Amino acid sequence: MVALRRIVRMLRLAERDAEAGHHLSSAQLFVLSSLAASPAASLGELAGRTYTDQSSVSTVVAKLVKRKLVVRTLAKTDRRRTELRLTAAGERVVKTAPKLPQALIASAVSAMPAKQRRELVRALESLVAKIGASAVEPRMLFEDEP
Repeated sequence: MVALRRIVRMLRLAERDAEAGHHLSSAQLFVLSSLAASPAASLGELAGRTYTDQSSVSTVVAKLVKRKLVVRTLAKTDRRRTELRLTAAGERVVKTAPKLPQALIASAVSAMPAKQRRELVRALESLVAKIGASAVEPRMLFEDEP
């Protein structure tokens, strides 16, 4: 339980710091940092990069567009698609933002051997079922409910 408490506390502290330092949620900073690595060719691609679903990332992106931190542009090769990239203001936010626990967790899990990742997933899915959280929709960490 100590390890779980440490992870939860780390996430809560990061959320508090994100709000205090940038008036953004840590989910919003996570999306910004993903786009800083490279623009996204679509919402689906960004959802994959942020380990979430399209509807969750779409909500976050809409807030970032409204704050003029992200811009949507029509793809040059396929006018039906929207590409996402940081604005200059978004780039400034990313440069001053701390490394987010979501990114650290994703990196650590990705670095695990495949067998260890599968064991972790099984253990977490079992815990979710045992605490009755299976029906809870998974959203981006610390993103406001709609």
